[in-house]
Amino acid sequence: MNLEKLEQDWIKRGFSFGVGNIKVNDGVDAAVHNDKDEVVMMESGQFEFILDEETSIQDGNIEVFIPAGTQHSIKNIGINDAKIYYGYRAINP
Repeated sequence: MNLEKLEQDWIKRGFSFGVGNIKVNDGVDAAVHNDKDEVVMMESGQFEFILDEETSIQDGNIEVFIPAGTQHSIKNIGINDAKIYYGYRAINP
């Protein structure tokens, strides 16, 4: 994965760019951002995404778009800790 290219792409699309870590069997609890869209991408491994009430399993290096107002959570169900890349884009009222 070319991190510099990913960051430039997200900024060009109006998103911020941040980096975090998610340990195995850990994640981001249910959250809702009413005023911004979000994109996330995991570096590698497997992840459970819940968007509103729909659950899906994703492999790393796949961008997931989370529209404003969507309740969402992410859990690392892989065998290794993983980096998460995330960005936010404010929506117009």
